[in-house]
Amino acid sequence: MKKITLIATALFAGSILTGCATIDPATGERQDPLEGFNRTMWSFNYDVLDPYVLKPAAKGWQALPSPLTTGLSNVAKNLEEPVSFVNRLLEGEVKKAFVHFDRFFINSTFGLGGLIDWASYSDPLKIENDRTFGDTLGSYGVEPGAYVMLPAYGASSPRELTGTAVDTAYTYPFWHWVGGAWSLVPTVVKAVDKRAKAMDKEELLNQAQDPYITFREAYYQNLEYRATDGNVKAKDSGLSQDDLNSID
Repeated sequence: MKKITLIATALFAGSILTGCATIDPATGERQDPLEGFNRTMWSFNYDVLDPYVLKPAAKGWQALPSPLTTGLSNVAKNLEEPVSFVNRLLEGEVKKAFVHFDRFFINSTFGLGGLIDWASYSDPLKIENDRTFGDTLGSYGVEPGAYVMLPAYGASSPRELTGTAVDTAYTYPFWHWVGGAWSLVPTVVKAVDKRAKAMDKEELLNQAQDPYITFREAYYQNLEYRATDGNVKAKDSGLSQDDLNSID
């Protein structure tokens, strides 16, 4: 179905993100107005937080039985399906929206709340990524905006921070009912699982001339890939799409 331009989305995105171009039209180079701050946060996240907190947690995660870690990861992903369903509807992508709906119904009902990803055994129900509101804004041509590296949170941009806020608003009633603190559990599970899967890819950054720039460009490439559903020409970042999927 052809995408339907939603007035509310356009006004919301435009009022917050207009003018946040990331490429200098004169030079074609990436603008990074917060580079000084970003590099400081990069150093904290990847020279302090990662080796002393996240990496040890990832190693502990890898030591757990595979059925346990796979099951917990599946549950965390299953909880993202309703959000992906709504965001796909906002794009006018009804067919893709109901893939997420069907996945959530099947895995929640027959997969013990998502522990078992039964839906992925069916080729039409296999998906590569969840769908965030940031991706939805990107599908309408909204620029990501200036790169920002936040302590502990990691890489982001105005568009993605806006998307996170909207995605959180979608699920607020549920987590408020369950208990707000529980909303952190899926976030922690996803972060540790992603770090564990990236363990064998550390050398890609370590060997880069400037790891900060390599990671930044790969981050933007991944944003574009997600927003366009992969309909974008590959750029030479030195990372495969599997590597890019581990960056957010």
